[in-house]
Amino acid sequence: MSSTVSEQSIPAVRRVPLDLVFFGVLMVLSGFGDIYIIFANPKYALPIFGMKLSGAAGWAFKLIHPVIHFASGYGAIFGKRWAYLFFMAYSTYGLTNAAVNRMVLPGPHRIRTVFFIMTLAVMGYLYWRRGQFRN
Repeated sequence: MSSTVSEQSIPAVRRVPLDLVFFGVLMVLSGFGDIYIIFANPKYALPIFGMKLSGAAGWAFKLIHPVIHFASGYGAIFGKRWAYLFFMAYSTYGLTNAAVNRMVLPGPHRIRTVFFIMTLAVMGYLYWRRGQFRN
């Protein structure tokens, strides 16, 4: 009896682990949160390495953040390797920016301190899980 199924092996589809999907969803939600904060506080100038940009440059820089959050979230949901590298690079910028702002800008620095600790924790976790991101 002849078989209709090909004898070639079919590569198994590797599912993205739920923790990375959850992380991706959090990043997408963070992007929506960014958009809300930006439009709810249009006059707020985001501190960048101790400086505050205003006008079109300030708006452009503020709007980059939700785009990065959406892209990182999308990539994490689908387990893309570039999302891991993208998030690590963005987090490194965020940590450097927070450190400079903490040194230059007046306190209190409660939010920057929490951001610093949480970002380091997430970076460590994703570094540990980096093998789960695929191409």
